[in-house]
Amino acid sequence: MFTIVLLMATPACAIEPGDVVVNTIGMKLAYVPPGKYTMGSPAAERDRVANETQSTVTFKSGFRIGVTEVTQKQWREVMGTDPSFFQGDELPVEQITWQEANKFCKRLSEKEHKRYRLPTMKEWEYACRAGTTTVYSSGNDAAALAKAGWYLGNSDNQSHAVGQKQPNAWGLYDMHGNVSEWCALAAKERSDSNSAQLDDEEKALRDLRGGSWGLNAPDCRSASIHANAGTFRYFDLGMRVVCELD
Repeated sequence: MFTIVLLMATPACAIEPGDVVVNTIGMKLAYVPPGKYTMGSPAAERDRVANETQSTVTFKSGFRIGVTEVTQKQWREVMGTDPSFFQGDELPVEQITWQEANKFCKRLSEKEHKRYRLPTMKEWEYACRAGTTTVYSSGNDAAALAKAGWYLGNSDNQSHAVGQKQPNAWGLYDMHGNVSEWCALAAKERSDSNSAQLDDEEKALRDLRGGSWGLNAPDCRSASIHANAGTFRYFDLGMRVVCELD
């Protein structure tokens, strides 16, 4: 069971992995602890591709990440609009560009007086794995994926309300499937830094993680990396936020 409290300053050393706080728009944010993990996939992993080279990544401090993908209700609360193709308050927002995702984070930061942003892809995979080394956080095969996410094999070609599948060990839902999630850095920057610094190239390729309801199981693996132009929008493409600790 995960603890839910109102969003307030708490010493990081006192926070348990998966501890949940709730902000003023009802967004739940789980604590991801400091630590290290092996990013990428081993050479023997089935369906592995060349951009999944393994490396050790260390986080000296923790952060909070959305328990779910940003919902349409949350998006409307901040932005006043809803660009989504599939409509529903608890469905993930989609058809948003990388620039729009960052604008949402900026406005939410102003509203909450905290720093919200997109996760780096290193943060994203660390949070997705939640201590696991398997193909998916839930196991190694399509049956395990089906327990944790909506993908082409079980989605009926549409997105689904967030939080319906099995969460990972840190209480995060839909890290596999439902909608692909924008990450902070341009694809070319991914190997250089853990930071969330952004470049000025409007059409630079931006990392996408998690796969989606429209993609096959291999594209939803913990290590799988996709990318698209920051101006791209599609009805299986959404976002999840990180909130930095004070």
